[in-house]
Amino acid sequence: MVDLYWGKAHFYPLAYQSQGIAFEEWISMFTLCLAPLIAHVVAGAPRPSFVSRNRPRWHDRICHFNPSSILFRYAAITDRRIRALNWDTSVMAATNALFWTDQGWDGSEEMISRGQAYCTHLPEHSRVELLSWEMGKTIIVTLQGAQPLYCLISILAGSMDVNPNMALDGIFPGLAILGLLRLCSGLWLTDDFTFTTSHSSQTRSMGWRQIPTLTIEQSSQRKASFDSLLEPEFVLTTPPEMQFRPLSYWASRVFRIFYFLAMISLAVLCAMFLVPWSKDSMYTTTSLLVGIQNIVFLAMSILLYGYYSVRATTSTIIPCISSAWYKIYTIFIMTLMIALIIISAVETRKTPCGKFTSLPGETGDIATCATPHSELIPIHSDSTRWIGLNSVFWADDHQQLLTQNFTGSCIGSLLEGQTYNITI
Repeated sequence: MVDLYWGKAHFYPLAYQSQGIAFEEWISMFTLCLAPLIAHVVAGAPRPSFVSRNRPRWHDRICHFNPSSILFRYAAITDRRIRALNWDTSVMAATNALFWTDQGWDGSEEMISRGQAYCTHLPEHSRVELLSWEMGKTIIVTLQGAQPLYCLISILAGSMDVNPNMALDGIFPGLAILGLLRLCSGLWLTDDFTFTTSHSSQTRSMGWRQIPTLTIEQSSQRKASFDSLLEPEFVLTTPPEMQFRPLSYWASRVFRIFYFLAMISLAVLCAMFLVPWSKDSMYTTTSLLVGIQNIVFLAMSILLYGYYSVRATTSTIIPCISSAWYKIYTIFIMTLMIALIIISAVETRKTPCGKFTSLPGETGDIATCATPHSELIPIHSDSTRWIGLNSVFWADDHQQLLTQNFTGSCIGSLLEGQTYNITI
């Protein structure tokens, strides 16, 4: 395959370059590759809370791992906390729960009252404790997103150019920045709760207008089930308008505008990986797929969040999660991630300075190893620059200087205007 050119952009074809990477280096790269994927996706999608006898199918479950679902959930939980009139442990637990009912996924405000009869465990506090696993996950994903944020600020300030020479160990920068958006809801994200149906009781079907109740188990001695923290006859439904301020509340509007602009900023950063700017830009199949993947899920996330914000949706679960098109979109994103991992593993190679890149040949070596204080100079028989290895020895009672040809790469700084001579 031949190289392609379009304006200032230079596209390199897919090539197998990873044959020289050692096994321990593969382990290290795959660890760095999968860390943001596992940390951000798994931390952003808690386990479901089943309040129905039936169970969701696999294509119902995987939609919660879609980055668009995670971004929407972070914003919805923060917005609900801002509008809450009385935020306590039961409200926080129900807000974080992914309820699966007879009608499918339900993250509405009505489930705060309707889910009480199925609650068997509540968190101790109405916010996340500083010394807790949830806070630890927030800190981890935030630190992973700090580097992309630094790059974003540097690019906007003009002190750094976008580096498209990415390799297997850095193909999910968009997911890493999700950790920064998690900060908005970090104090109220928890999985320290349990909502479940009683195994020793029977439950009525949960309808939209029906309050869930548990029947008393028939035995020689009548006794109530201890599976719920609240007995059904004492569960009182409270209308959402008495628990939360309306979406027109000024603080809610400010937050939703801020969150919307934050997602747009992230999309702009990812677009920079695809658009050639002030100088010639080089692209590989890996860098192109990274840019396409980030732009696709961020564009979809922006459209969905903007649409449901206009529609005044208060659910913590994205309303279209059960739609066929959203399931297809989720499968497409996951397939693209798997393809990206495979292709980047094929294209990734190690440069003389020890860094990894997907760019081929000397071009990739120079672009990847160059720093503000040093540069890499390839040396070979056809090179316009040459270097020798000098050695001094004695022969016939005279000191001799021997220069041997050198082939390889030299890393260091060249002092312009200075020439060193040696006299024997």
